[in-house]
Amino acid sequence: MDIHAPLEPIHNWKDIAIHLGIVTIGLFIALMLEGLVEYVHHRHIVAEARANIRQEIEDNHKAAQDNVKDLDRNIRAMESNIRTIHLLEQKAAGHLSLVNSMQYSAMGDAAWSTARDTGALAYMPYAEVQRYADIYTEQSDVNQQANRAAHNEFQLLAPTVMGTDFKDLPPGEFDAMLHGSASSLLDLCVLRQVIEQLDQQYVNDLGGANNSVKIDSCSNLMQ
Repeated sequence: MDIHAPLEPIHNWKDIAIHLGIVTIGLFIALMLEGLVEYVHHRHIVAEARANIRQEIEDNHKAAQDNVKDLDRNIRAMESNIRTIHLLEQKAAGHLSLVNSMQYSAMGDAAWSTARDTGALAYMPYAEVQRYADIYTEQSDVNQQANRAAHNEFQLLAPTVMGTDFKDLPPGEFDAMLHGSASSLLDLCVLRQVIEQLDQQYVNDLGGANNSVKIDSCSNLMQ
């Protein structure tokens, strides 16, 4: 912004007042235009951030629905493993196998991270930012819990990859696998519940109703 001296000489206070008035009006108009440009820019980045976050939450909602279905299958497989371990411990005849196949699609946070890093969150209402923060904090916890559940599920079958025939495993190994499988089963059931809770947060934020079919694969564990 440049301010130039008057082209004509100043002779009295009236000339000074006129010149100051022109300069003041010019500065006011320039600042108003600059503020308007920034306001429009801020509205644009907020609108873009909202659209990206909403799309990400929609994608995460779909991923959560798929994860619940995958966990139902995984829970049934773990229950089958527990029955199989009992049979192996009893030296039952027949072809018996243990199956572990943890399937989980981590919910993303790229849109949220981008909005935070670009400063778009600073121009959003506090309540809106807090709502998103609650969702993504819970989401991060769920993703970490899923990683731990997957790690523990595969670790518990370590005795099966040592090259020892099942009939030669000592009783303590079967007990360890049973305890580990039971613990893993509970972890999967808890994970399923927290994913459903997180998914309800997604649905609430999207302004819809959760019409997913709820199959409680873990209800028999509490009986």
